[in-house]
Amino acid sequence: MTDAKKSPSYQELINSAIRKLVIIITLSISAIILVVVGIQQYSQTVHEANGQMMSLYRSNIDDIPGFIQWSNQNNRHTKQGTVIRVKTNKSSITAASNRTGQEIMTTTASKKFINQRKILILPGQHIVYVQGYGFFLFYTRKDADTTYQLWTSLSRLINSLLLLLIIISIIVFVTLGFGTWWAQQLAAKLSAPTIDLVKETRSTIKDPDADQPSLTVPDSPQEIKELGNAFNELLDAQNQRLQHEKDFVSNASHELKTPIAAIRGNINLIKRHGDKHPDVIPESLGFIDEESLRMQNLITNLLHLSRADRADLVLKKVNLSEIAEQIGNQYKKTLAHKLKLNITPGLNISGNTDTLKQIIVALLDNANKYSPEETAITLALEKSHGKVKLSVKDLGVGIPDDQKKLIFQRFYRVDTSHSTEIKGSGLGLSIVSQLIKINNGDIVVLDNQPKGSIFEISFDEV
Repeated sequence: MTDAKKSPSYQELINSAIRKLVIIITLSISAIILVVVGIQQYSQTVHEANGQMMSLYRSNIDDIPGFIQWSNQNNRHTKQGTVIRVKTNKSSITAASNRTGQEIMTTTASKKFINQRKILILPGQHIVYVQGYGFFLFYTRKDADTTYQLWTSLSRLINSLLLLLIIISIIVFVTLGFGTWWAQQLAAKLSAPTIDLVKETRSTIKDPDADQPSLTVPDSPQEIKELGNAFNELLDAQNQRLQHEKDFVSNASHELKTPIAAIRGNINLIKRHGDKHPDVIPESLGFIDEESLRMQNLITNLLHLSRADRADLVLKKVNLSEIAEQIGNQYKKTLAHKLKLNITPGLNISGNTDTLKQIIVALLDNANKYSPEETAITLALEKSHGKVKLSVKDLGVGIPDDQKKLIFQRFYRVDTSHSTEIKGSGLGLSIVSQLIKINNGDIVVLDNQPKGSIFEISFDEV
C-alpha cells in the first residue's frame, strides 16, 4: 500500500502563493511595458512611413534628377531604412537609403531588393516579410501614369523590442530571486506561531489522563490567537470533564462502599454472636435489607444516568397538561406534604412521554425530601412568553445562588453535613438535567417566597 501524499505545510503554501503573485505581477508589468513601447514605436514608424509616402506623392516626381533631390531631402528627416520605387511611363526609379541617409542607390541594390520574394504578414497593417532583408511596412499609391511604392524597415523597432525584452528578462529573474527569498522569510514568520502552537498542542496530549495545561497563545496574528484561545477553551472543557469523571468514580465508590461495609459488618455480627444472641439476627437482617436496598437504588440511578447520557429518543407531540395532571393526582395520595396543582389545560410540547413523567416524579421526590413537614408543594404548568413552563415549588431550606448550577452535578448535595439524614444518592437531579436536555428543554432554579426553591423547566410550545 502506498503512503498517502504528504499535505503541504502552511509555510509551503504561503511561499508558493507569494512566489506566484510576484511572478504574475512582474510578468504582467513586463507585458504591459512591451505592449505599450511596441505600440508606441510601431505607431511612430507607421507615422514616418505615411509621411514619406505622402511627401513622395505630393512631389509628383516624373524624372530622375527630381527624385534624387527629393530622396536627399527626405532622408535627412528619417531614421528608418527605406526603399522607394516610382514607376512612370518614362522609367522606373528605385532607391535604397540606410539609416543615416548617406547613400542613394539607383541600380543594383534597389533592384536586388525589389526582386526578392515578399510575403504579406498582416494585410490590414501593410506588414510584409522580404526574404534576406527582414520585416517592412509596405505602402503603394497610384496617380495617373505614376505608381509609388515604399518599404520602411521594422528592424529598428524589432531591435528595440528585443533589447527591452532582454532587460525585462533580467529584471524578472532578479525580482523572482528576491521575491522567492522574501516569500520564504515572510512565510517562515507567518507560520512560526502556528508551528509553535502545534508543537505545544502535541506535547499536551502525551498523557490524556492528566490535566492539560493551557497553551501559550501568541498575540498575533489574530487568527492564530483565536485558534489558540479556542484550544484552551477545549482543554478547559476536557479538564472539567476529566475531573467530573474522577469525582464520579470516587463518589460512586464511596456511595457503594458504605452499604457494602454495613452489610459486611452485620453479617460478621451474625456469625460471631448469632448462636449466643439470636436477638441480633432480626436487627442485623433489617440493616442488611435497608443497605442492600440503598445499594440497589444507587445502581438503578447509575443505570438511568448512563441511559440518559446516551439516549436518542423520538420526540413527538404530547399533551404536557394531561401528563402533569395525572402525576399530580397520583402523588397527592402518597406524599406526606400537601400538593397543590396549578395546571393550565391544553398545553402541548414536542417530547417523550416516559421521560417527561420521570422528570416530574424526580422533582416531586426532591421537593418532598428537602421540605419541612406540613409545608405545601406546588406543581404548576403555564404558558409564558411563548414558552410552556413546568415548575415545582417547595418551601424548604432553599439553595444558595452559588450552588444552583452545581446541584445538577453527579452526587452533589447542598447540605453535606445532613446528607446521611436524607436518603438518596445525589444522582436524581443529574438524571433530570440529562432528560430535560434530550427533550429540548431548559431548567433554572429560582428562589421561592417567603423561602424555598422553584425548579422551572421551559419547553417550546407546538
